Amino acid sequence: MINGRFLRFAKVGAAGFVVDILVFSILVYGFGFPTMLSRVLSFIVAATTTWLGNRLYTFKVTSDRFGQWKRFFLSACISMLPNLLVFKGILLFLGENPITHVIAFVCGVASGLVSNYVLSSRWVFR
Repeated sequence: MINGRFLRFAKVGAAGFVVDILVFSILVYGFGFPTMLSRVLSFIVAATTTWLGNRLYTFKVTSDRFGQWKRFFLSACISMLPNLLVFKGILLFLGENPITHVIAFVCGVASGLVSNYVLSSRWVFR
């Protein structure tokens, strides 16, 4: 059975996913930024969004704001590695278009979910 904290983490992650793909789409399709640069920038915005959501909603921690943000960002960067590798790998295999961007996005985010939760629950928001 999945615990309540993981469900809250998943809800915050879903909101972060929406922010992530929205920022990515605006950068790629609205401003013509390169795909991987857009992916990294959107990840940074989404990571900050999910840090705030996890801080206030999932783990309900109010102390050590800056130290916590640094730990979260480091753990997000660790989790970003499989995310970006899967994203780029799928695009290399399928090519780039709006549909493959979404497929690569979903698969990439899913690949980083477990490590992000473990690092968040055991290190960032302990």
